[in-house]
Amino acid sequence: MKPTEFVKVNTQFWGEHLKGVSDHLPTSHRTELPGPLLYPRMMVLTETPDWNILELVGVSREYRSLEVRRQKAAGIDEYFGTSAGAGAVVALPDESVVKDATIASERGKNALSDWFPATQSLLGNEMVGPSDKLLEFAPGNYAVLGRVLLAQSSGLAVRLRWNFFTIAIHRSEPADRYREFLQRLVNSSEHLDPIGTFAVPRGESEQILKGDPYASTYLHDLQKLTTGEFLNRHEEILLSAFDATSLIREPALESADGTITPDFILERSDGTHVVGDLALPLLETVGGKKRRRSLDLRDGATRLAQYQQYFATAENQAFAKTKYGVEITDPRTLLVVASHEAPTDFDQAAETASSLEVVDYDTILRLHLAAKSPSSSTPNDSGPTSIAVMP
Repeated sequence: MKPTEFVKVNTQFWGEHLKGVSDHLPTSHRTELPGPLLYPRMMVLTETPDWNILELVGVSREYRSLEVRRQKAAGIDEYFGTSAGAGAVVALPDESVVKDATIASERGKNALSDWFPATQSLLGNEMVGPSDKLLEFAPGNYAVLGRVLLAQSSGLAVRLRWNFFTIAIHRSEPADRYREFLQRLVNSSEHLDPIGTFAVPRGESEQILKGDPYASTYLHDLQKLTTGEFLNRHEEILLSAFDATSLIREPALESADGTITPDFILERSDGTHVVGDLALPLLETVGGKKRRRSLDLRDGATRLAQYQQYFATAENQAFAKTKYGVEITDPRTLLVVASHEAPTDFDQAAETASSLEVVDYDTILRLHLAAKSPSSSTPNDSGPTSIAVMP
């Protein structure tokens, strides 16, 4: 299938499917649904030499026509941020579907347990292994991930990503057969749990959805916000996602070598700290001119390594305590990235900042909802294995 055909088929199919769901279920079956349905905001279409990849990203309380983003990657392993080779945690056979599950390295699973308590309601069926490589795409035509939490590691570094919906299709597959597969996929799902959506329980999480970050147009609004404005709007989200009690915005950390300014410091309920930066397209002023922030994974890791080095000395620790009232000795360092960016440089970034954590924006929104929900409302137990094969 040519890339242009891939774009055409997906644009038409997912537009019709998601609009049909949003027009029908919330009105005709409102009392039967466990709570409000959430929809993606964007359709990311990635071309590799052997595979075409569709990913639906975004967490929105309403459906509107999906924004389309096209990009290229060197290969499917690069797209998922893993190096080629054997020994993956999960091997995906032809026409495999993984739904409501967690796929993690052992290091990644430990990070979920120790650092992200909100993920416990998202775990579903857990597939954990010693390899840093999470996925192996066996020879075949299709692989599907739906509402899958990926916890990848490289050395001590961890990347956490909640995957809303992804299809990898071999490029040899013709367009008509791909559309037939999509229809079979949609038809195989439960009527009240349609593909490409998820529900949250009624209650506090339902009120949260009224906030700006869950609007369908919010990806564009991000580009109008400064770092300070973003943190003001997302304070509650960051606190709950990271089990934190306080947020320090853009602290100026002075030392004999100069001043560094991370975007934020989070103090967690257990007394530990997270020092982080936002690799998001926010508005910033450089040299008197306003521009969109551009911070890739490698550059972000370099900045996080500076924060690790800063807090390694007693003098700097004392400065932070005096100025900001926090006792920081061995902080976690975090980079918040855009959800549509593939983690192509994760291994290299991990060599720069040893305790690097990478979490994308959508995953933080999802963690916030999970922290405020009494239980997972979406089915999360599909039996002894989470890998199914399409009928």
